[in-house]
Amino acid sequence: MSLRIPEQEVVIDHEQWRVVHRSALPAEGWNAQISLLTGIAAAQLMLDAGTGLLRILPRAADSAIRKLRATAAALRIPWPEDVSYPEFVRALDPQLGTHTAMLHACTLLFRGAGYEAFHGAAPEHREHSAIATSYAHVTAPLRRLVDRYGSEVCLAISAGNPVPDWVLEALPQLPAEMEASARKASAYERGIVNMVETLALSAHVGEEFTATVVEVKDDGARGTIIIREPAVEVTLKAPDLPLGKEVRVRLVRADVAEGRAEFELVSDVAG
Repeated sequence: MSLRIPEQEVVIDHEQWRVVHRSALPAEGWNAQISLLTGIAAAQLMLDAGTGLLRILPRAADSAIRKLRATAAALRIPWPEDVSYPEFVRALDPQLGTHTAMLHACTLLFRGAGYEAFHGAAPEHREHSAIATSYAHVTAPLRRLVDRYGSEVCLAISAGNPVPDWVLEALPQLPAEMEASARKASAYERGIVNMVETLALSAHVGEEFTATVVEVKDDGARGTIIIREPAVEVTLKAPDLPLGKEVRVRLVRADVAEGRAEFELVSDVAG
């Protein structure tokens, strides 16, 4: 299962820094499929040998699916009872405001991903629910710390050699190390994007923009909005935001040093 949510990307054009929304190229999708195939094969090697490190994602609770169905109903996106979650998501168009909001809501089912290290016996938790099978990170060239160890495990197994001691010694600590590094990497990337977003907005304090509400928090007092141009994703504090709808917002503050932009709601519906 893959969510086609456009990514934010920092670009430099004639010494001007800005953030744009970028959809994946077809070639990136093909590469992703090859990577998934490799990771599935690697996981099977590890499980057969009784040693390795799996990327896992628990199955979504029924309550989470019910919440997503309620969100779809609120956004007036048809989701017949006989249509599965994967079929429903594949039909969503990220170019539509309500569908973009639905895709953001669907990230609820991707929470809880982690790693499971094992040596001797196969682990109890071994499935990545978004792929519906066992999976391991063994990307080459190396993208993550775990790729270094996962690849070494597969090389040893394939050659009929013992897994090196330095790999076995590192396996138990790797899940916690990856969780910590993922938090740090996410905060770093988000900080860069926030700074460039604010830099692009700094000359427009007091101006109004059209934005799409893609998320409403459980407290009902704030949500996440996306502005298409410039490409900005930011939290908006306002009650009763209309999920999936367009609103008019005014930029009231842009602090480049803090990387923080603040908006206020002007009207519930654009136009």
